[in-house]
Amino acid sequence: MKKKILFIVALVVLVLWIFPLVWLAITSLKLEEDVLTDVFRIFPKHPTLQNYAKAFSSTYILKWLWNSTVVSVVTMILTLAVDAPIAYAMAKIKFRGRQILFWFVMAGMMIPFQVIIIPLYLQFNSYGLVNTLSAAILPRLALPIGIFILKQFFEGIPDELEEAAFIDGSGRGRIFTTIILPLGKSALATVMILSFINAWNDFLWPLIAISDTAKYTITVGIANFQGVHGTDYSLIMSGAVIASVPQFVFYFIFRKKIVEGIAMTGIKG
Repeated sequence: MKKKILFIVALVVLVLWIFPLVWLAITSLKLEEDVLTDVFRIFPKHPTLQNYAKAFSSTYILKWLWNSTVVSVVTMILTLAVDAPIAYAMAKIKFRGRQILFWFVMAGMMIPFQVIIIPLYLQFNSYGLVNTLSAAILPRLALPIGIFILKQFFEGIPDELEEAAFIDGSGRGRIFTTIILPLGKSALATVMILSFINAWNDFLWPLIAISDTAKYTITVGIANFQGVHGTDYSLIMSGAVIASVPQFVFYFIFRKKIVEGIAMTGIKG
């Protein structure tokens, strides 16, 4: 009986989760005049791909996809380069202030990003970085949840492995690159995926930091549809579907790694 209840609850959650995605895909195939008159029609009366053709031909959507790809991939790589050494230091090296540094990281997870947007913008403006892709990348490099995940994982690696490596004459750098990082592949994959998705979905900061239309990321570009094309909902939905494809591809390539990483770090949800 308990299993049946759990199955029904899971099924309801699945339907609630997947319905907006299905509605999004269906609406992208409708004519604009059918969007508001046949809101809940399962299959479009006149299915068409003209919205996708219009998105590719009359907007910068390919350029926006490229910008988002650059921002997300560079952010992902640099986040690993920043987070992994910090997490290793906090997990394995005993130094004064280590616990205080960790609480600063925890504070970074709790303080809303919106709180620091104005000083961040003024800082980037003084550096001449506003309206560049660098402005969209740099604030996301130190991902607090990434440091937390890696620290938790590195703490679980036995100290005896490091001690044996020290006896063999290895230094911290060699131990980090040849022992710690290979053992932490699953946790690193988890951080990599979280960083990519975080950068790809980011909207507010790129909207503020970038003003040139050709330099928009895909999220900002799609939001710009409404200003340029009025309320062309079918065009907006087709843009949203196009923007979702790279994330689905990315997820299906690395889905095993993220599940392993979440299981091994003990983080649920």
